[in-house]
Amino acid sequence: MQKEVKKMEFYSEQIRFMCKYKLETTDAVDELKTKKLREKQVILNKRNKLYYHRNKCNNEEEKDAFTKDIIIVTDMLKKVKKEIKLCNVIYNNVPEMKQQIKEVEDKEQEKEQEQKKKIGRYEL
Repeated sequence: MQKEVKKMEFYSEQIRFMCKYKLETTDAVDELKTKKLREKQVILNKRNKLYYHRNKCNNEEEKDAFTKDIIIVTDMLKKVKKEIKLCNVIYNNVPEMKQQIKEVEDKEQEKEQEQKKKIGRYEL
């Protein structure tokens, strides 16, 4: 049961993500992923500079301040990495989703044809 709940929560997260960024095409997902990869690199550069300054610092108070900044930047990095992961998951799920949609549409068409056949029998 917990496995299904986690799966449902992950799907919900994907849908909220898609709505947040108004992702309707694979091109939009690609563009967002590219943007997030650039953002990730900027954050990594910022964090590396903070590490460098912290290591060069001799004052403990300044080191603590740099450490707090590093923690904040690392949290930002985690969020961006998660968004990149969601982009990958969404992009990779497109063929599967198309197949599922096609299967549902095919089943609906079959039901409609069966109903038409039944109605046709009663009209005689």
